[in-house]
Amino acid sequence: MDEDARLVRDAMEYAAEGLGPLPDLVPGAVALGRRRRARTRAAVTAGTFGAATLAALGVVALTGQGPGGRGAATLHTGVAAPAAYRTPVEVTPSPGEDPAGRIDTLPPGERQRLRDFQQSAAVALDEALPSAVGTVRPLSAYADRYRGERHGDVFQIVFQVRPAGDEAARTCRDIPQKRMTCEERQLTEGVTAQVRTAAAGSPDTLSVSIAFGFGNSTVLLEVLPDEETGASAPVTGRQLLDGVRESGLLEVVRYADEHPVLKKQASVQGG
Repeated sequence: MDEDARLVRDAMEYAAEGLGPLPDLVPGAVALGRRRRARTRAAVTAGTFGAATLAALGVVALTGQGPGGRGAATLHTGVAAPAAYRTPVEVTPSPGEDPAGRIDTLPPGERQRLRDFQQSAAVALDEALPSAVGTVRPLSAYADRYRGERHGDVFQIVFQVRPAGDEAARTCRDIPQKRMTCEERQLTEGVTAQVRTAAAGSPDTLSVSIAFGFGNSTVLLEVLPDEETGASAPVTGRQLLDGVRESGLLEVVRYADEHPVLKKQASVQGG
C-alpha cells in the first residue's frame, strides 16, 4: 500500500471512531406497519409522493382551458403513472347507465389522464386507509370508484373531487333510525370535515365517510361495507380523518381541484 492510500485509510478510520454502531431498524420498521411501508416504497420508487403525483398527472406542462376556464393538464409522451402500478378491477357498466363519471366514454387523451389520476389516487388511498381495507385498486370504468379486498371481504370505495355547485352545505346531524352519526372535525387549518358513520346495505353493516370543501371543489371519501359477507367498513371516522391528513391524498385532491376529473352536479353523494 502506497503512502497516499495509507493516509486516506487512516483518516477515514479516525473520522469513524466517534460514531456508534448502526441501529437495528428491523423491529421498528415492522412495528410501523403497512402505512409506513407504503410511504417508504413510494419515496424510493418515485421520489416523494407529491412529486410522483404531480409528475404522473403532467402538472409540469399545463396547456389549454378545462371546465370553468381552468387550465387542463396535458400528458406528454414519457410521463408515466406512479411506479406502484395498481391493476384496475375490470367492471362492465350496466346497459343504459348514466355515463357521468365513466372513463370508457371519454376521448383517448382525457381517458388516459383520468387513468393516470386513478393510479395516483389508488396509491394515496392505500396509504391513507388502514390495512384491513386491503390493497386499493381502481375500477376500470369509473373515475371515482375503487376497491379494497382482504381475507375474502370486498370493500367498495368512493373518492370524489367534484367542482362545487350551488347546493347548500349538508347539515351534519345524527339520525338514530339510520344508525347515522355525524361530527365536524378540523382536517387542516381552515378546512373542516364532516365525518359520518351510517348503516348501508342493511341495519347491521356500516359505512364510514368524510366530506369537506377544498378550493373550488367538494370532496367525498367513503368506504362501504361488504354486503355479501356482512362486514362493515373496517375503518373508524378518526382513522379516516387522520389518514387523509397524514397521507399524500390531499395532493391528489389539490390536482383534481385545479384540473377537474368529474363534472359538477347538483348534490354530493354518500353518507
